[in-house]
Amino acid sequence: MSKRVLAASIKHETHAFNRLPTTLAHFKAQQFALGDEIRAKYKGVRLEMGGFLDAAEKYGWEIHHPVCTFATPGGSVTDEAFEFFLGHLEEGLRRAGRLDGVALALHGSMVTQSHDDAEGEILKRTRAIIGKEIPVAVTLDPHSNVTRTMALHANIITAFRTSPHVDQYETALRAAAILDRAMKGEVKPRVYLARRAALNAFDSARTYTGRGPMIEALRRATEIEKTENGVLCVSVHSGFSRSDFAEVGPSVAVTGDGDHPRYQALAEALMEFGWQNRHIQTEKVMSVDEAIAIARQVTVGEKPLIVGDYGDAPGGGAYGDSTSILKALMDAGIKNAALAAMYDPDSTRKARAAGVGSTVKLTLGGKHDPDFGGGPIEVEAKVTALSDGNFVYKGPYGTGTRGSFGESAAVDIKGIQVILSTLNKGIYDLEQFRIFGIEPTDKSVLVVKCMQGHHAAFDPIGSRSIDVDSGGLTTIDIKRFPYRKVPRPTWPLDDI
Repeated sequence: MSKRVLAASIKHETHAFNRLPTTLAHFKAQQFALGDEIRAKYKGVRLEMGGFLDAAEKYGWEIHHPVCTFATPGGSVTDEAFEFFLGHLEEGLRRAGRLDGVALALHGSMVTQSHDDAEGEILKRTRAIIGKEIPVAVTLDPHSNVTRTMALHANIITAFRTSPHVDQYETALRAAAILDRAMKGEVKPRVYLARRAALNAFDSARTYTGRGPMIEALRRATEIEKTENGVLCVSVHSGFSRSDFAEVGPSVAVTGDGDHPRYQALAEALMEFGWQNRHIQTEKVMSVDEAIAIARQVTVGEKPLIVGDYGDAPGGGAYGDSTSILKALMDAGIKNAALAAMYDPDSTRKARAAGVGSTVKLTLGGKHDPDFGGGPIEVEAKVTALSDGNFVYKGPYGTGTRGSFGESAAVDIKGIQVILSTLNKGIYDLEQFRIFGIEPTDKSVLVVKCMQGHHAAFDPIGSRSIDVDSGGLTTIDIKRFPYRKVPRPTWPLDDI
């Protein structure tokens, strides 16, 4: 008999200090599919659900997929949205009848209005329906806060091993391979979790630099999997430091075959390596002034300078409307530049109403919290393009994934082309410029509001890539945030 597997995805990375709630509408505007439409949307897409669908064909599973959804990181997920998606998952679990296994693509740092550990809640409710014996495999983002509740209710935990996360599909296949063995009775997986009192470690999960604690931790993890009998998987998590709850921070999860204290010891040893090297960061995050000094040296005809707006990254839960870098570019007289994207629905609507070719005065950006990234700036902008904002990732990050800026526009401000959006969205792909008629390779300076995910697509076209702290909600200065729930002492809030 073929194995019956339920696969689902409910994902969000929640920034504890973002004032804007993440609603059902935010999920529906980005990734959202139910039931039969999931196969049509995700078959062939290099995300976890695409991997689960291909694994079902490979292993001959009968697969059920009730829900697949993701929203741009932001503030706490509303109870309405969470219960809507969890309700579809619970209904799917009940309707599926006899199940042999469950595969869940989660993020690992979702917080809702009522649940600090949303993934733990998802797993608890899943267990309440399927019981204790059915194996559950979970894929995670390495920027996750893995809790004891998650480890208790999951049999298999495995996170992406790249940042930028270009192995989401492969991670699903890895989880599925272990799940298939468990369903056949070849192994009895159990998760062993090690943590430390820190907000983050493992170089914030960076792998694009090719060196540092995350690279070494993953090398050690692979060696453990190859040499330690019974170890099925080793998963390394840097933590998501913009969370504010009791179990924030880095961890290592070892999925072992059966019960043995050796698995816990292996997890503790690798986590201790992360703890001892928690200070090491392989990428310098520059100030805005340092970035402008570099931008002044760029000459027309060179490959573009890639400027990652690390401090105002929607992919990390920021508002996407900081103005500090744009203002600095304008003040420095930098031309032939492009910036994506400024989340400002009001300015976007004004530009769209004016129409292509028109010049419009805008009070641009900085409207959600001027203390983080600068307040609004008065600009005169020429509208150069309008778009419905829909695009498909064609680069290495989530190839085939659909995303949207919402109704949007591109404007020219003193030789700087700025994409204006009605939906907050991180920048990971060249297509996000090209739908506005902006060719990234023709620019001298490209500013992308992103922390790490842009490096996969943009570094190959650039002369140099730098990360800049614009002072937004994803600033590197985490002591600016009023943590209330994190146990103290915790590094680096406290000197440990």
